[in-house]
Amino acid sequence: MNRVTGAGVIACMLFASGAQAVTDLDGQNGGGLVPWALLSSGPTVAISHLGTQNLGIDGVAINTSFADRVEVSYAHNTLAVTGGGAGLTDAVDNFGLKVKLNEMGSSMPQFAIGVVNKQASGALADTLNRALGISTSSTDVYGAASKIINIGGKNVLLNGVLRATKANQMGLLGFGGGTAAGAKTGYSVEPEASVEVFAAENVVVGAEYRAQPSNGATATDAVLHQNAAYDLHIAYVANKNLTWTAGYASLGQVDPGALGSYNQHGMFLQAQASF
Repeated sequence: MNRVTGAGVIACMLFASGAQAVTDLDGQNGGGLVPWALLSSGPTVAISHLGTQNLGIDGVAINTSFADRVEVSYAHNTLAVTGGGAGLTDAVDNFGLKVKLNEMGSSMPQFAIGVVNKQASGALADTLNRALGISTSSTDVYGAASKIINIGGKNVLLNGVLRATKANQMGLLGFGGGTAAGAKTGYSVEPEASVEVFAAENVVVGAEYRAQPSNGATATDAVLHQNAAYDLHIAYVANKNLTWTAGYASLGQVDPGALGSYNQHGMFLQAQASF
């Protein structure tokens, strides 16, 4: 169970039931896009789907924590492309480790550091690797801070993250800008943030923002141009073992040369079981 032990209150995801609400696409305890400093209540299994005009992203994730100090996670995400890239598929395996640094206090956030090793595979990853020299593996490193406050009688989780990453679309389009002159090959440090409001005993309403680097040789690279991703979601904690989440998510422009210059956006759905 997630606990804010320093403050002597039950952490936000658990309410009175003992269930966490959402698992992010990388596999960690958090929202759909952004990890938290709070650890998994684990063991937890989550199945997710994000569908946009031209993309279908399906994921399965597992996570758990040990000794109220370390969280381990794994997520397998698959990508199917329609439209200009019809028939292309890709997959990313995410292996995560998060370490809690302190307990949340009355005025002190909880802090955690984490790493996510990402391995891309499939036709799309192979094509980008051969054509542009884009890497098929990399490791994200991040620091997270989470604080629960009370606003108007409602518990609110404020969460911020700084992530060092090379990922293109969270790794679904590989890592870094490849071998073209002017392409970005090093890490970029990008901000992420989330707010979760506990609207009722078993209902959480939240919003997330995840910045992403554009690693291409130009700012408008047809394949690697990226915008920030964001979502709005609502999670219903049915009981201590089962949570349902639905939301609207936007990935920004994804490969605008093939898929068009409009933002890829659509429904995010997740079913999660905690044991």
